[in-house]
Amino acid sequence: MKLNQLEPQKFSEYFKLNQNNEFDFVDIYAYQDIPLFLDPFGISAMGTRWAKECESQIATYFQYLIDCINTGDKRTTTRLLNALHEVNEIALGYSSGVPQGRGIGGKQAQQIQRSFETSEAAKSGDIKDIADCAILIPGISRDKISDITANILKRKLVEYTQRQCEKYNIPTEKVAINNAFDYDTFQFTSYFSKLPVIDGHAKILLPISSVRQDPELSKNKYYRNFVLEFLKAEHQHAGDALSTVLRNGSVVVRIMDLKEKYPMNVDFLYQFSKSHPKVLEKYKSELRRTAIKKGKAQLKTQRKILNSIERRAIMESIKTGRDDATRFHKIAYDNLIHILSGRASNPLMEKEINEGRKRIDIIFNNSDKKGFFHLLNTKYHVKCPKIIVECKNYGKEIGNPEVDQINGRLNDNRGRFGIIVCRSIEDKPRLLSRCKDLLNDNRNYVVVLEDKDIIQLLEYRDKIQEQEIDDFFERKIDQIIM
Repeated sequence: MKLNQLEPQKFSEYFKLNQNNEFDFVDIYAYQDIPLFLDPFGISAMGTRWAKECESQIATYFQYLIDCINTGDKRTTTRLLNALHEVNEIALGYSSGVPQGRGIGGKQAQQIQRSFETSEAAKSGDIKDIADCAILIPGISRDKISDITANILKRKLVEYTQRQCEKYNIPTEKVAINNAFDYDTFQFTSYFSKLPVIDGHAKILLPISSVRQDPELSKNKYYRNFVLEFLKAEHQHAGDALSTVLRNGSVVVRIMDLKEKYPMNVDFLYQFSKSHPKVLEKYKSELRRTAIKKGKAQLKTQRKILNSIERRAIMESIKTGRDDATRFHKIAYDNLIHILSGRASNPLMEKEINEGRKRIDIIFNNSDKKGFFHLLNTKYHVKCPKIIVECKNYGKEIGNPEVDQINGRLNDNRGRFGIIVCRSIEDKPRLLSRCKDLLNDNRNYVVVLEDKDIIQLLEYRDKIQEQEIDDFFERKIDQIIM
């Protein structure tokens, strides 16, 4: 039976929050982006005082921006738009692995600025809010709307995060908050405040009602569901050349014919909206209604699996020693789940044994049907119903106490096979001799995997080289028995 694909560690798990809680915030991934988008209409739908303040700040920013464009204040316009970047602290979007800043980069900021400055909608003052921006400005997509919203509301989101940290007793650190819009000075400024931090990266939390997997705010949805439907009704009523009269007397207008006559582009959407403002207002009303109706987003998103390069970066960021032992334990757990897919099942971390007096760092069920862990029984005659793992984040050599510890975890009931995961091995012959002593004295087989072994196995997993994974473990066993 194959393991389920790895579910990346979440924010709440990293900070060891009670998993029975129904959190008010989006439980982002600790080490990578989650494919969701910040929806300004989702914030509006909250109806709280904080949400109304957010609405006001978004409107203020856009009014100031449009005023600067209309008065020809190019310097301020540049400053307002060039400060917009992906807010990595909120960890939303489609980046895989550690957030990589795939939002509004320097070139994109320049393109957006040109779009604003050359837009008839902006110059005429017809852009009044973020919905107008999404529909009438070229190059503004749902991910950019998410980024722009996060930039404009960064101070408010920091405030929200701090309240959540107080509520759930989440530790915070003093960090630099960069490029936050100040509504007193109308400037993007930086300041220091306290936020939760994971691996040196500050995290900003979002209300769970404010995010969407597929926001309604988009040019395509406006064009397809509102503009074309309006034009379809008009042409049906007029009975013109785009209309076809069926045998039963009904009049139909084909959507494909409408798309050919009215191809979707920003200029067309602007001219249509200017001529039919009630259609645009109806669309905005629908955005508010659906945001309220949908409520909290379902966070069952498509899982995004870290590759060997991303995992290696996390491992290299973890310092040896007690302070980072928990982090090393967690990445070792995630890595082994990934590596042993199809061979092991029911992974458990910190499993209590001996009536709670001791704990095994990691334990799996052996569910291998044909690979190495199956061969332990059939070829090597090693009892292995469970796969026992101990993690050591030491900056020194693994010694007798560590080998003796895992030896004490192995028996006929749990099995006679164990793995020590450590950072590095300086004296390999000496450690191998200790493992051979365990075999000779207790019939226990212990394999030691250092960082470079784990990385090698992860690279095999990236390439789906199943046989190479099995051969790797078999070579480890052969070193002990030969």
